[in-house]
Amino acid sequence: MCQNTEFIGRDAKMATMPTINEIDHRSEGNANDMKAPKNTLVQILMWSVLTFISKEFSVFLPTSQSHAGAKTFVHAGYHYDQNHSSFDNTILTWGTDYIIAVIFTYAGISCLQAANKTAKGAKVLNTNTNEINEQASKGLRVRSSLLFSCYAVSVLSGGYAHYTFKTIEELNSMQFRICWIICVGCVTAAGGFMGSCGSQIYLAMNHSVAKEKVRFRLVHVSDLLWFIYGGFMTYVCANGEISYQRPACDIFVAGTSQFVPTVFCVLVVLSIKWTDAKPILEAPVDMIGNVNPSAMIKAIKRSYRYTFYIGLFLNAPLLPSYPQLVQNTNLSLGQVNALLHLNLTIAWGMQAISLRHFCTALSLNREGSSKKD
Repeated sequence: MCQNTEFIGRDAKMATMPTINEIDHRSEGNANDMKAPKNTLVQILMWSVLTFISKEFSVFLPTSQSHAGAKTFVHAGYHYDQNHSSFDNTILTWGTDYIIAVIFTYAGISCLQAANKTAKGAKVLNTNTNEINEQASKGLRVRSSLLFSCYAVSVLSGGYAHYTFKTIEELNSMQFRICWIICVGCVTAAGGFMGSCGSQIYLAMNHSVAKEKVRFRLVHVSDLLWFIYGGFMTYVCANGEISYQRPACDIFVAGTSQFVPTVFCVLVVLSIKWTDAKPILEAPVDMIGNVNPSAMIKAIKRSYRYTFYIGLFLNAPLLPSYPQLVQNTNLSLGQVNALLHLNLTIAWGMQAISLRHFCTALSLNREGSSKKD
């Protein structure tokens, strides 16, 4: 009887002891858990290097592009002098700023409310309201709204500055510095939100789908990394490193800092196979075999994708154009600003139209919301 009890106790202990395979799996899991923080740290370090290089490129390019650029982009560090500083106070500048602010306040609200469960939302998607999943597009809708809210706050603050601060003494005041940091800092911060929009599209339409359904894979850039990118560029702005005697120049350098998120967003859309793709630029869906394009892929039309590409790059000509217009033409500064504001409105408007379309299409993701970072 004692022997049976002893054997039973021994068997119970053996049953509760982990097997060799279980130990191996636990060890492997623990090793992966230990690697995760290290991988994150490496990613942050590498991303920080890329962010710094992007900043240096943004500062280097304006003064090196041409002789007119070197004469126009004169560093100030928020300390302006009578001989070099120039700041327009006409309605052509502040009036168009205010108009743009209204437009992109609406754009931000429109993206946030895209594809809601209404007849209008269903009509845009060409589907039934019960097929719409608002949660699936929430990440992109929020980030798109933040992007255009940054644009709206930037031009609102800029319009106020152009209307209010008229003398060198006023430009050198702390009030102007705060106002202008908001104006330019919103553009540098917008770069982070722009890249985060690209990451949301990538998670929903590339990262989470089978390899045969995409053209190529990219590295997923988390919101943390985009926060570092936008945050550092905004710190550089507040520190005065991209402050010039012509304060409008600050905006062009801030816009140049969006080069990395712009390229990332374009590559994300190019990495996806589309049902209506044209050869060379995009890749079509392979209809052979079991590859069946999702409702999201079918919903995003080629015209909106092309609008997205063009809208992201349309502001690029402004950097070389501005110094040429102010140095080599007879146009007033207000006329130059109004002309560039027109280009800006078209470019940002194309971004808003296309991103809202993406937001609407992502609401057809029946598998739920995008993966969290």
